[in-house]
Amino acid sequence: MAHAAETDELSPTSQETPGPTRINEPTRIRRNTACVRCRDAKVKCNASLTPSQPCLRCSKLELHCVVDKGYKRTSRRSKLEELAAELQNMKDAIAAPRPVLSVPPELPPVRGPVQLPRPHPPVPQQPLPDSFLPAPPNLFNRLRPYTLQGEAPAPTLVRIPDVAMSGQLPLRPAEPRALGSRVFSSEEINYYFDKYFEHFHPYLPIVRTRDPNAIYKRGPVLFWAIIMTACRRFARDDTVFQFLIDSLLPEIWNSVSQPPLRLPIINSLLLLATWPFPTIRFLSDPSIIFAGIAMNSSFLTGLHTGSGGHSEFKGAMCKQKDSDEEAIFTWAGCAVISHRVSAYMGCPSSGALFNKTIDSLLDGSSPFSVPRYVVIHLETTRFLNRVSRTMCASLEEAQGVSHHLVAQMEDEYTKVQRTLYPENSDLDHLTLLSTLLEIQTYYFMPLPGYSEEILKRNLIKCYTTAESVIYQAMRLHRETAFLHYAPHFVFRTLLCATCVVMSVHLSSYTKGFQVDTVDTLIKESIRAMGICSVQEGDLHMRVTNMLEKYWNMRQHIPRTDPATDAGVSDFTHRLGASLTFGCLRRWKRDVEQARDASTPNPTQQGIESLQEGPRLGANADLGLTDPFQRFDWNAFMDDFDWSFTSGVLGVS
Repeated sequence: MAHAAETDELSPTSQETPGPTRINEPTRIRRNTACVRCRDAKVKCNASLTPSQPCLRCSKLELHCVVDKGYKRTSRRSKLEELAAELQNMKDAIAAPRPVLSVPPELPPVRGPVQLPRPHPPVPQQPLPDSFLPAPPNLFNRLRPYTLQGEAPAPTLVRIPDVAMSGQLPLRPAEPRALGSRVFSSEEINYYFDKYFEHFHPYLPIVRTRDPNAIYKRGPVLFWAIIMTACRRFARDDTVFQFLIDSLLPEIWNSVSQPPLRLPIINSLLLLATWPFPTIRFLSDPSIIFAGIAMNSSFLTGLHTGSGGHSEFKGAMCKQKDSDEEAIFTWAGCAVISHRVSAYMGCPSSGALFNKTIDSLLDGSSPFSVPRYVVIHLETTRFLNRVSRTMCASLEEAQGVSHHLVAQMEDEYTKVQRTLYPENSDLDHLTLLSTLLEIQTYYFMPLPGYSEEILKRNLIKCYTTAESVIYQAMRLHRETAFLHYAPHFVFRTLLCATCVVMSVHLSSYTKGFQVDTVDTLIKESIRAMGICSVQEGDLHMRVTNMLEKYWNMRQHIPRTDPATDAGVSDFTHRLGASLTFGCLRRWKRDVEQARDASTPNPTQQGIESLQEGPRLGANADLGLTDPFQRFDWNAFMDDFDWSFTSGVLGVS
């Protein structure tokens, strides 16, 4: 047999035969059956000299050597036939008719974040008493429409009429719709609505029905705003997102020109303030205008009362009555978004009224409950609104804020946190850290005559909070793809945290810091902001490129500004955003001065080169004549409307 021929081994006497080919040949033993691996590979199986040890080939390749006399090698054709049969069985199972499930008029409510215990990440040194230690935050997980066995019950949303979870059929098929010259099929509309309610809706649950036909009937602008929001990540082709951007913006401005605005228009403004157009600029972001219009329109139509048809506001409302549930959720969305947008734009918040409607949601006396995520935002927003008003009054009277006042706000915020623990998820923990960071950024605006030692201690404390914000956001993204769907104010928080880290590192207070650790943190934060980008050349991408290039060329920028060494912001009227605006303007000035210093007089440069010959300058390691030639100057000019001094860009 061929198999016996493969396993025939040389006897010991045969090895004594003289000849050069027999001298170094290893001694082998006879075995009647080859191992399974060698039989599959159709190669000779050389058994080991030691019994129960793998053959020479399996030992060399680190394979599991098994000898089975009854084993039959399976041909490639047999394997393909088995795969084909299995695939056919799957097709038959999919094509088989299935019973139609009856859809109840009210479907199960949306689940909150799954509560799973996990180790607590590194947190900043907050001024908490020893007797109070917050419980570890829980893992933020994808929302589920049902409760898993063994899980603690999460806070439940109010039942949303006509709402089906992703993967279920809506109550009735969506009708095809057209926007301008483009037609969206029924299947496309259902797809985009599923993606919106699965990935974006939990962050701002103001739309209380999921029926596309009902939403379009009440307000086409809200209908298209939902589809455009879903297209940020789930556009089916490369043109649909840009088409919606170009088509929806005129519809929005046309709608707001006809007050009083109906509730669907208000909701669409809130969506566009939470996930704005990718074409926005840093200083000309219309989100604060959208949020302000939504807030004032809610006042005008009586939504702030928590009633969808208040008798005293009937004259300003349309004939179609809104439900109380819609009014309460919309008003809560206005309170949160108006402050978040105002905070990152550095303006006083327009959402100054945290009235009985908000209080009833927080103390549980309202007939409608909101998710835990919204409760955290309402509590922190209400506190930050008071901080903003206090700091506004302080900055009007003096060119700075007393560190005692900031410390007092930190202590009061600690008391607020006591009422919020321990039922928080990782996402809630990020919200609490972001709130603390917004408070601590006022340490960068000290009063004249400040103590450098106290300022150093406070800035390092803010640095620790910013570090926790960055790592917590990236941790959430690795586990849940959080940054792909997060609201825009999360990106602005990451930008603020990055400015804090850079400012402290460029100051004179980081002598004991490890350079590699700081560099890793900066790169991690820049990467986090880049993940938020949804379109090539959008604000996220421009800011990321600008910060990355500035950080890479920091060694070529002389630090001659005393404010930079002290870590003090030269902006004082942008409230919590003063640090971000101050850093960007200072860095622009540093780059401008360094560019001037690296561009000597051409005539003088030619004389020196003839006298001294070639020289190795500071740019030799970069391989560039000018280290600033790759800097994103357009980001400064377009986003901040800043020009440069004569000669900086080669323009006289």
